[in-house]
Order: sequence, then C-alpha cells, then structure tokens
Amino acid sequence: MIFISNKKRLIVILFLVIFGILLFSVTKIYEKRLISKDNVEVINSYAPFKKVKSFKKENTERYIRYYEKNKELSYEDVVTHVNIGLDYGFYSYIKSSDIRKDNLVLVNKYLRLDKHYEPNDLEEISNEYFINGNQNTKMLKKEAKIMFERLSHDSIENKTPVYGQSGYRSYEKQESIYSNAIKQTSKEKADSDTARPGHSEHQTGLTIDVSSTKSGNMLNFENTPSFRWMQNNSYKYGFILRYPKGKENIHGFIYESWHYRYVGIKVAKDMHDNYPDLTFDEYYYKFIDK
Repeated sequence: MIFISNKKRLIVILFLVIFGILLFSVTKIYEKRLISKDNVEVINSYAPFKKVKSFKKENTERYIRYYEKNKELSYEDVVTHVNIGLDYGFYSYIKSSDIRKDNLVLVNKYLRLDKHYEPNDLEEISNEYFINGNQNTKMLKKEAKIMFERLSHDSIENKTPVYGQSGYRSYEKQESIYSNAIKQTSKEKADSDTARPGHSEHQTGLTIDVSSTKSGNMLNFENTPSFRWMQNNSYKYGFILRYPKGKENIHGFIYESWHYRYVGIKVAKDMHDNYPDLTFDEYYYKFIDK
C-alpha cells in the first residue's frame, strides 16, 4: 500500500513539473508578443499621459484613441478632454454629478443631477436685485444669493446695473422648458441652447441669468455696459461666465453672455487671474476632481 501511494505521489509531482514548464513557456511567448517592436513604440508614445496631473489609469485606452484623432492637442488637453467625456458625443456618456462638491459641483452634458435633487438652503433674491417678473425662478442657494445681491447692489451703484432674471429651476421646470424648446424649433437646436432636465446648472441653485434692465434683456446683455462691468468684476463676488465664446466644443452650448455660475471667490479669482481661457469643465478636471 505504501509503494502504491508513493507511486501516485511521484506521478502527481511529474504532472505538476510538466504543467509548470508548459505554463512558463506560454507566458514567455505571450510576453514576447507584448514587448514586440510595435507595442514598445505604443507604450513609449503614450507614456507622457501618465505625467499629466489629472491622469486616470482607467481612461488610458480612451486617451490613446482620442489622441490618434486629435494629434494637434497636447497630452494634457487630451487627458482633460477625455476626463470631461468629449471622446463621446454630448449626452452619450452620462454619469451622476458629485453633489459632495457643494459650490463646485459640475453639471454638464455628461454629468446630471437626480430628478429629485433640490438644494436645502434656497433663498429668494430681493426684488431690488431682480427683474420685474419671473418670480418663480428668483431663488439661489443662500451663499450664492448673498453674493449676488452684493454684486447687483454694487453694479447699480456704478450705474451699470445687473439684475437677476432666472435663478433656481427644478427638474420639472427644466423638463417643461426643454420640451417647449423642441416644439418651437427642433431637438438639435434645443440641445444647443437649452439643457436637458437633470443637466441644467439652474437646478444646482448656483446659477443665474442676468439682465441690465428691470424689464429683462438677457439676450442683449453682451451689448451693454453692464456686461463689460461683469467681465471685470463678477469674479470678485465668486461668479464666472459659464459658457464663454469660442469654447462651444467644450461646454456644448451656444455662447451665453448672460449665464453666470457661482463657484466661490477663491476659485473664481483663480480662474480670472490664472486660467482665463479655461471653461469650468476644464478647470474642474484639472484642479477640483480627484
């Protein structure tokens, strides 16, 4: 019985040795394929992506594919664009906004808010700083509301008045606005100037459309002295122009001279002083998103 047991043990050992040799050989063959000349060139070509501060390992293949189609971009821009989601079409790669970011939450055509999301500290803007009308959209989150009223007060004192025209809008309100926009024009046109429900910054309670008159003239705001005052001063109160001209391919909307977003004085000043050419989408993925 002992002899038979030893024989079986020997057979098992021989089997494991042979299996180990075969596995080692297969692994070496696979490794040779991985480090072929072509693969070494690929690895060396895209190594710079890893040096970008906002590099995300899980996006490596997407960086590579996007770079192949946009070789005029820097590695940093490629990383930023892919992190935003620009390697996919607008509204085709959607995730949930990180509401833990509070005043710095990002909402765009790739990030959306839950249908039931509503800020818990909404407050009404004083009539003194709001246009006549639109009373159902005159709220902002408390901090943003306080800072906007200071902004509006100072702009009025300077004789370049800036009044709120549309602040917080619920998911249902945006749903109605978007639906009407499609009926009046087309889905393609609506998507260029009206956010889909859940994708509107107005739902954050941190965004406000402005005018220079009490009767409301936001569509003509760019042609007023009030707009020029905002260009030079809005950051001092924590507000940024959210959809700047020439960046439509990044933020996905038409240029809106009247649409301002509260991000706090620190970030607004940093963007104004050091990164005036960045949209909030780009700034977010370079410096805020971890």
